[in-house]
Amino acid sequence: MHQSLGENKGRFDIEWDDEQLFPEFVYPDADFMLRRMNEATLESVNPRQDELILDIGCGRGIEGVELAKKGAIVVGLEPSKVMIGHARNHISENGANMSLVRGLGEHVPLRAQSVDKVVCKGALDHFPDPSMVMEQIALVLKPGGEATIAIANFESLGFKLGRMVWWFRKKLGFKSPAGRMLWEVPEDHTYKFDYSSLRHLVSNHLEVEKATGVSLLFGLPWWGIFLAKLPGNISLAILSSLDKMARHLPSLSDVVVLRCRPRD
Repeated sequence: MHQSLGENKGRFDIEWDDEQLFPEFVYPDADFMLRRMNEATLESVNPRQDELILDIGCGRGIEGVELAKKGAIVVGLEPSKVMIGHARNHISENGANMSLVRGLGEHVPLRAQSVDKVVCKGALDHFPDPSMVMEQIALVLKPGGEATIAIANFESLGFKLGRMVWWFRKKLGFKSPAGRMLWEVPEDHTYKFDYSSLRHLVSNHLEVEKATGVSLLFGLPWWGIFLAKLPGNISLAILSSLDKMARHLPSLSDVVVLRCRPRD
């Protein structure tokens, strides 16, 4: 696992707000990836009636609300009071039954072996100590329970090709664009994960049952612009075909989804 990206990363921003993440225009590849990440996460969790599901780093409660609609008893754990506010609004707007607890994934306020399932989507690389989060997940899961971990892959094929393209452009004398490139780890991330580092971390605490890749080629320079110029049905067909390939290539996919269970 890649270690933290700076000494200032050890503290979580309790005022963190994801409003900063929403661009004015979303290209088809980004929109598809985010939608499929949500779908693949929910498919992996596969909620059942009256199951107790803990959503660690629940953010706006998007996935938690969908799980609750399936009849699950959902508890969302979120450290940011701003995001807790967003989640309350989303829960209210959807008339869902989902509880919210403010706290860190490193210190889950639930009894050992009390939870049927745990989901942690897009959050593990935001926590100061991902290993402790996984330890807590293993602790609260019932025997026979399941955990789903979904995270961005910073060694995806799209990011690898992106780095390569910009390296060649720099060698040819082109100036680097201002701002962060997609394959560079954002400031609000504490760790950089790829498929192998994520699987290694998770395997220290749980047994990985299934690894699934989601989406392919996000981050490839000008890919999103090209797709945006195509008719929507053609763009979707291309992205869907690549996504089918990605499911079997988690090391190269844009997102990795792991389904895990406690060790016997």
